[in-house]
Amino acid sequence: MEPRISRRIARIAGLAFGYFLLASATIATTRFGNGVAFVWIANAWLLAELSLTSRRHWPAPIAACGLASTIATSLFGFGFDYALPLAFINMSEAIVGALILRYLRPSATRFDSLDAMFVFILAAGLAAPAITAFGGAFVAELTGKPFWPNWLRWFAGHGLGALAFTPVFTLLLRGDVSYWRQNASRARIIEAIAIFCGLLAVAFLVFAQDQLPLLFLPFLPMTIATFRLGRFGAALSVTILTVVGGYFTLAGTGPVALMGDDLGSRLQFLQFYLAIAVLTILPVAADLARRKQIHEALSDSEARYRLLTANSSDIVMNLDVGGRIRFVSPSIRALGGYDPDALTGTDALDLVHPEDRSRVRDAHLQALRTSDTPFIIDYRACRSDGVETWMESHTQGVRDEDGRASGIVSVVRDVSHRKAREAVLTSEAHTDPLTGLLNRRGFAAYIENSGSETGDRRLAVFDIDRFKQVNDTYGHAAGDEVLRTFARVAKTVVRENDRVARLGGEEFAILLTGSTLDQAMKICERLRRSIEKEVTKVAGKSISVTVSGGIARIAADGDVHSTLVAADAALYEAKKAGRNQLALAA
Repeated sequence: MEPRISRRIARIAGLAFGYFLLASATIATTRFGNGVAFVWIANAWLLAELSLTSRRHWPAPIAACGLASTIATSLFGFGFDYALPLAFINMSEAIVGALILRYLRPSATRFDSLDAMFVFILAAGLAAPAITAFGGAFVAELTGKPFWPNWLRWFAGHGLGALAFTPVFTLLLRGDVSYWRQNASRARIIEAIAIFCGLLAVAFLVFAQDQLPLLFLPFLPMTIATFRLGRFGAALSVTILTVVGGYFTLAGTGPVALMGDDLGSRLQFLQFYLAIAVLTILPVAADLARRKQIHEALSDSEARYRLLTANSSDIVMNLDVGGRIRFVSPSIRALGGYDPDALTGTDALDLVHPEDRSRVRDAHLQALRTSDTPFIIDYRACRSDGVETWMESHTQGVRDEDGRASGIVSVVRDVSHRKAREAVLTSEAHTDPLTGLLNRRGFAAYIENSGSETGDRRLAVFDIDRFKQVNDTYGHAAGDEVLRTFARVAKTVVRENDRVARLGGEEFAILLTGSTLDQAMKICERLRRSIEKEVTKVAGKSISVTVSGGIARIAADGDVHSTLVAADAALYEAKKAGRNQLALAA
């Protein structure tokens, strides 16, 4: 058997055994008056598992825990006759709670924000037990117990069990506790043990006596545990309080016993008290977790910022709303020849060429008005030695927590070399890298530069039919090879003074110089037939395609754009007519 499968079976078996122990212990110790249990912990165990598991893996743990519930109820609860319906209701409760959690917020059981905590309370502590309480109360009524009192007991007991135990079970099953134990320092572990021992001692002190109403005392060590140990500290604190309080109250002692001799009333009050504890401590833990995340993010961001500015070759500037320098990175020494400390408090525009200051000022004002969008501008800067150099600035506004503009951040880089190479780059920008043909920009420039002195000119636009299907069937690499095949064939078909270009995607164009309509049609038809016969081989696959084309005449006073539009219109007429054919522009 594969190790993965073995681990899965072991986990399900352990889950079922744990459910049986929790259910049996709960029934045996917290069920009074032969009714429903005061607190139901077992469903919290299953809910924790379902919240961490993909839905396709739910059937096995649900079935295993359903069997465990049936056995526990048969042995210690209402008996075998009612075990199956109660097992069904219990499983339904865990399923409903998990589904609501996944629908509203899949990450709710991370308990790392107030929103997540409120969703968990709504789903696990309120909605799921409120729904399934009707089924539980109905079964209890079949045994002769009143419906509504047992509905309330079921709702309160199952809701309390989910709220008090699901967090700690989730943290255990997800491995958070194990991870913390492995990575915590020895001092941290000793501190945690001391805090929980202190809480346990306080809980015993409060509930082992029935002379003084000391129910407020546990909140102090619970708060300490929450602040020092986070979500796990809060979850385990609630669990400890529930176990100790429930044990002594069922035993007839503790401050709750001051309410009188009615055990049902005392337990209902304890449920209310524990619910208040849960609703007080767990949201605090969630908010602390969120604040910790924000603090860590800010610390990480600050560290990254300082590391970036200290080692970046670009200049990073932080300006106030008036444009005065708050901070400038050390790289300004190399790029501008300035001492960064000496620039603090000076106007950033003093570093800009006088003729470009108005444009830079406008960019700063726009950044202050719209902080979501960075503004990019090229300008000339003045080095400390008087030499002018071209800079590119990425400027973005910064807002405070109230949404008011508080400053500007600019990242400035030297683009002098870019400016010097623009001519070379312009040439390169006119070539399609995939096919080696002219691209749209280069093609348009070629048409305009060639002029009309060479005679009548025609413009043909071709499109590979069903090219998307080629990409979807054979992959984009195969599609690229088809494009290269078209380029190769087209260059062999056209005349020496004609020019082929790739306009973009699967669209190509041909400038037919000194061609009559009949000549243009013959050349384009020859290309269409050649492509139809051509076979592109890629990874052992043979790919055949067809093309459709549109032909338009370039008027003596016409522009390239209008001619392309006319040729495109003809192309689409050819496609509409069935593809693999040519059409003339009107």
